[in-house]
Amino acid sequence: MALWRCMICFIFVSLTLKVLLSHINAAHGRRQDFWVYCGIDGCEQDFRVFNSFFRQSPPRGWRIPPTSHSLGSENFGVSVFANCSTTTTTSIVEISTGGSLPEVQEPQVVDSPITEEAVTTTSFTRHDITRSAAAFAISVQEQCHLSQTTVKHIISGVQQYQAVLLDTLKERMKSVFEDHAEGTTQLQDDALATFDKFMDPFSTIAYGQSRAIGEMFCPVNAEEVVVSQKICWVKQGLSRVMSIRNKSFYYVPLIESLKQLMTNERIFTMLNTAPQRSREGFFYDFRDGSLFTSHPLFSQRPNALQLILYTDEIEICNPLGSHASANKLVMFYYTLGNIDPKFRSKLAAIRLLAIAKANDISQWGIDVVLKRILQDLSLLYNGVRIEMSNGEIELFGAVIAICGDTLAQHEIAGFKEGIGFAYSKCRHCECNFDDMQSVFEEKKFVQRTLEKHIRQCFEIDKASTDLLKASLKTTYGINRRSRIVDVPAFDLIKQTPQDIMHVIFEGVASMEVKFVLKHLILSGQLELDKFNSDIQNFPYSPLEIWDKPSPISFGTLAANDNKLKQSCGQMLILLKILLFLLYGVESEYVVFIRKLIMIVQIVLAPIISLQTVLQLRSMIEEHLYQFKQLFPEANIIPKQHYMLHLPSQILSLGPLIRSMCMRFEAKHSYFKQWASKLNFKNVCKSLANHNQFLECCQNEIGTEHPIFAKEKESGPVSAVKNNDYVRKKIKEFFGIDVMQSVVSVKWYVLNGNKYITGKSMIIADVDGTFPVFGLIKDIFLIDSSFIAFEYQRYETLNLNEDLLAYEVTVPIVAQATELAHELIDYTSYFSISFRDSVFVPIKYSLSDIISHRNHP
Repeated sequence: MALWRCMICFIFVSLTLKVLLSHINAAHGRRQDFWVYCGIDGCEQDFRVFNSFFRQSPPRGWRIPPTSHSLGSENFGVSVFANCSTTTTTSIVEISTGGSLPEVQEPQVVDSPITEEAVTTTSFTRHDITRSAAAFAISVQEQCHLSQTTVKHIISGVQQYQAVLLDTLKERMKSVFEDHAEGTTQLQDDALATFDKFMDPFSTIAYGQSRAIGEMFCPVNAEEVVVSQKICWVKQGLSRVMSIRNKSFYYVPLIESLKQLMTNERIFTMLNTAPQRSREGFFYDFRDGSLFTSHPLFSQRPNALQLILYTDEIEICNPLGSHASANKLVMFYYTLGNIDPKFRSKLAAIRLLAIAKANDISQWGIDVVLKRILQDLSLLYNGVRIEMSNGEIELFGAVIAICGDTLAQHEIAGFKEGIGFAYSKCRHCECNFDDMQSVFEEKKFVQRTLEKHIRQCFEIDKASTDLLKASLKTTYGINRRSRIVDVPAFDLIKQTPQDIMHVIFEGVASMEVKFVLKHLILSGQLELDKFNSDIQNFPYSPLEIWDKPSPISFGTLAANDNKLKQSCGQMLILLKILLFLLYGVESEYVVFIRKLIMIVQIVLAPIISLQTVLQLRSMIEEHLYQFKQLFPEANIIPKQHYMLHLPSQILSLGPLIRSMCMRFEAKHSYFKQWASKLNFKNVCKSLANHNQFLECCQNEIGTEHPIFAKEKESGPVSAVKNNDYVRKKIKEFFGIDVMQSVVSVKWYVLNGNKYITGKSMIIADVDGTFPVFGLIKDIFLIDSSFIAFEYQRYETLNLNEDLLAYEVTVPIVAQATELAHELIDYTSYFSISFRDSVFVPIKYSLSDIISHRNHP
């Protein structure tokens, strides 16, 4: 009589296959580490779920040859049907009449057993490929916000494609060997055997993905920080029992997160390179500000990590639903000022630091989160040793800025969150409401200092009565002494910069444009329907069409608020084209808006000179004076007052776009999309885990970290029409003699800027104080790495003061005659035809970029 033996425990023996499978299911199939191979006809397919293994079980009549193994232990990862074949040879074991375990005899096996050499080779292949396969699976799930079931379907499709690909390669290899019969038979057999021994890398991650992640990538697990506990009733069966539930937030250990980020060699090199300051008198980044040069750590260790922190509240439910405020979250992110600005705006460069429920923060206070962050900041400031692949290094770092909107920054710094309830309404100076309406010079206000702030906090804490304490809080505009006062070498007055996104684009610009449009419409100088029609029909560039401003309704203008109902991106485009829309309206209100746009163009500039900063200061002062003259009944709002501090902020921390919160807020979308697909039992933990899973495998996806994704990306490729002429021209302009390949691309992305053939314009040169624009006629990609723009040179006539755009002339002969590789400014520009002329609208001022170029 034949019998079946369990190859996992080597104890159980059955008379039928059905009983054996029942045993495997009951005794082993529900273990988390369940993992077996098929083994039939040398099949190496493996299974981690019993149901999948059961569907692939052999038909009746096959038998298992017994193997000598130690009894009493589970041996996962083995071949359950080892050495089975479809031949007539079967393994027969006689059962004695007694009840003892039968003696097992080794039969002759048709197939030769797998050698140790083959096992070693297979394991090595599996280790290399499985890691990449796991990174692919995690990336697909986390970036696309997919369920585990969907990921399994995707993996199944990839496995099918993989099997077809291997079969195709094997057949082609056979054809090659048949065409070259001089090769040895052994070599051919060994080469073809590699396809048979290939082990599916996805098989080990299809199930138990979290375990695979932990083993392969070692994610930085979010730390649960328990703040308080509460007693609640929970359902247990048909009854309810009393239970203790923790109230906590989740914190990603900063030092471990930095270590994980620095495992990428390119990022490690970037962060350990001492920053080069811009030329004297120009500001390009944090390193050019006075705070960096006078900082105790950065002045001694220029390559120390410059931490930029950000905090904000997000709503993960329908903001109009019944659970709108119940599930608000407080997010803490960080990025590094050491990362080059062209990569710093990538969402992968912005990393999660902590996450908590807003309701809990309102009960505990935000200092409970800052206390945990402060522990790592103190260690980092004094230096921590971390083990890297190339040895042990000592890591130093300090906070260079804490960014956020006014509400978040006042909460984290301990100032009055409701500005209307404070006598002193600014965190940079001690201005009151009356002075705000009449004084428009920063130097005339009493400036706050860190020493004075600490003294005022001490007075509030030592107040003898609650009434006196409340009075001091209102007078000073301070609620408490914040934990960030204890952050090493951090000045909460100077290092909490104003955010131009919230101050200007969602505040000042929105209000002032609304006031001007309302006045022009009521006075009959402008028709709202025509204005909206011009907005809809304006010739937007392909890159601007997604943020096209929305039409403005009468209800929006009549509403008693300061909102224009445009997003920040829409306000950017609206201010860029507004003077074109108002062209022909002669009014001092249009001049007022023109001055506002000039201010916006300066604060958005990536390079600002000291002379321009002084000019900006006087422009803001004059602008506020003019606002009170044109709208005497309107009050100066705090955000208008904050503009007075922008020039000083540039001198201290560099250009304002370096501390702009627009990209930080874009990071919210990842968590909002995941939150819509999760339950809310412990949403903070779920979101933190998903984020950490994504970050842990970013170094494994492809050849570059996502921070450098799309650094260079090309569109559809076509052959060069006049190849000899183009090669000669490339040699003439760039001195390249040897070129393997030259192709033409329809569009090209360089550091996030997209250049489109026949539409985009570049600044290839300067002529005095004017930029030289060129229309891209073709884009050549040389040896897949070197890019050359063939452009038609335009003549720049002037900077039109009415439209704040450059007026250019199109050459009569429409022929491209020049090539460019290095650009003066990497922004992609587009021209428009307006009033029988051609103009190039600009988002920011180019004067300092040109000046910096002319005086290297």
